[in-house]
Amino acid sequence: MNNIILKSLTAENFASFADKIVFSTIIDSGKKDNLTNTFEFSDCYFNKVSFLYGANGSGKTFFCKIIREIQRILNFSPLTVVNDSQILSLPQFKGISDPVKAFAFDMSYSQKPTTFSLDIIINKITYHYEFSIKGKEVAYELLTKKYKRTEKLLERTSSSYNDISLYSDLKNFENQKQVIKSEALCLPVAAIFNNPLADLVVKSINQIQVVNMTAARINPANNKDSFSDERVKKYIQILQKADPTLRKMNISYEEEEMGRQKSDSDDFENREIIAMKTTVGVETKHAVFDNGAETGDTTISFFADESLGTVKLFTALPYLYDVLENGGVLVIDEIENGLHLSLAKEIVNLFTNKYTNPKNAQLICTSHQPLLIGENTRRDQVWITDKDAYGKSALHRLS
Repeated sequence: MNNIILKSLTAENFASFADKIVFSTIIDSGKKDNLTNTFEFSDCYFNKVSFLYGANGSGKTFFCKIIREIQRILNFSPLTVVNDSQILSLPQFKGISDPVKAFAFDMSYSQKPTTFSLDIIINKITYHYEFSIKGKEVAYELLTKKYKRTEKLLERTSSSYNDISLYSDLKNFENQKQVIKSEALCLPVAAIFNNPLADLVVKSINQIQVVNMTAARINPANNKDSFSDERVKKYIQILQKADPTLRKMNISYEEEEMGRQKSDSDDFENREIIAMKTTVGVETKHAVFDNGAETGDTTISFFADESLGTVKLFTALPYLYDVLENGGVLVIDEIENGLHLSLAKEIVNLFTNKYTNPKNAQLICTSHQPLLIGENTRRDQVWITDKDAYGKSALHRLS
């Protein structure tokens, strides 16, 4: 995993965000209080934790879906090279080819493109990636990088591959760009054709984790290292705050190949797209007591017999520790859903504590719980969503 920093995120004409919203983790430079909640990198300070508050239906969940939508379009683009209905019909690809959800409550927005952009830091270099989609077709795409000066790497001005200009690290994809379809982004297609820079940026964006705590069950992490003995010990320490009888966890992890498909006949290197399914099984041992003395243990089926909140917490922990140990970004929708306030605070504290967060991982979470905000919270850590009478959501920073 790459240790990335999310600087900013924008969206326009997406879901309830009709007009452009801008989210940033860069602190307000005039505020020097509670800097323990921040970290410094390249003469700039960033918040470790950002909170997003708002009424039901104000746009909090749609904010979290911005990252998911960017990732969906990135992951769909290489599939257009294969263009195989059998692959696209697999359960894990459900909805991957859907059109972007534009603002629906004003007819004029149906004629406008949806635009996303993000700024991330990878290996001390800031990459700005931006693209616009109208319906299913790409209308614009831009990638720049900045170290000491800003350098353009990719610019696309229409859905045609003829209007794609490539520079510097992406120049070697010039002779293959004709494979790009009108509904596909150039950057992820360049990545599957082994362009190192494209691969780096796409993988870095895809490693931003988004967890929805309102879901009945969170999808299992698809990384076997997430269930190593060392990791499981950490999970048990957190889970014991919810279930103090827990003593041991036995975890089975299986990956099953669901299908594979070669790319088109023009690809002489015979690249393949492989679809995988991950299954995680859990049994837990719990203490048995006799008159207050622990006398033995009993085994239960974790997913069937534990509380829904404890199961949610367990399935979220691999994502949490992936970013804590490696650096990166974790987005959690409704962090307190199904959890006691003390457990939600425990998650937040893991990110603000420099010992449990040595790589300066970032947490962005939506919440209805005002008690997550403490006296040491900076005003620029808090964002508010609201929706007007016309169905348009806006995003404002408390500071």
